[in-house]
Amino acid sequence: MKLLLCISSLTHIEPLLTEKGIILKKNPSFSFLYSSQILHHETDVLETVVGVHQTTYKIAKALQQNKYHLALKLSFGNAYKADYTPCHILNIVNEKPGDYGTYINDEWRDCYDLGLLKHDDEPHVRGGYINLTNAYMNVFVPFKKAVGITVNNYADAAQVNMRKEKYKVDCETGDGLGFAYTCLFEKQNFYHLCFIERNLVTGEENFPLAKTTLNNTLGEILEKL
Repeated sequence: MKLLLCISSLTHIEPLLTEKGIILKKNPSFSFLYSSQILHHETDVLETVVGVHQTTYKIAKALQQNKYHLALKLSFGNAYKADYTPCHILNIVNEKPGDYGTYINDEWRDCYDLGLLKHDDEPHVRGGYINLTNAYMNVFVPFKKAVGITVNNYADAAQVNMRKEKYKVDCETGDGLGFAYTCLFEKQNFYHLCFIERNLVTGEENFPLAKTTLNNTLGEILEKL
């Protein structure tokens, strides 16, 4: 399988790379793209860094250069529901913009409320940025399907209730929409797994555990794909 693996920092998957003896070769044209044969997969690893703008640009460049059987994004995120503890894994099948808009008379108005976006604008599917390939592979079945929002103002506990009620979401990331938006436009099969590092309802957080879970899960996925 030809796989595009997207991660904000290579340090997040360093334990797996070390354990498997995987050596990444930097792409001569793009400083953020690396290649390796990982098990039976011809793999490009894309280091997006933090932010939706960087993620969107870099994934677009990668998809313009190559065609992949699957694009897989691994993110750390914050949970909006009390039962999603650190290290919980969510399969984000619907991405939403979470803080793109303005306050009018103390009421939050997003890009849809303002008429800047419509739910039938390309690449919306069925009224949202929905991943129609989310049942494509059995290896992803164990991960709970979830709705996520992408925010610039990350881990803002004061906004949790408003965002949860308005968008009916399970978690937030800082760049998931940049990944889903680009894959939808390019008609690229994709999955986005979010590893909870912090629960914004309970205040519980454990990044080291989330990172360990990410590496273990990625190793299992690569073996099963």
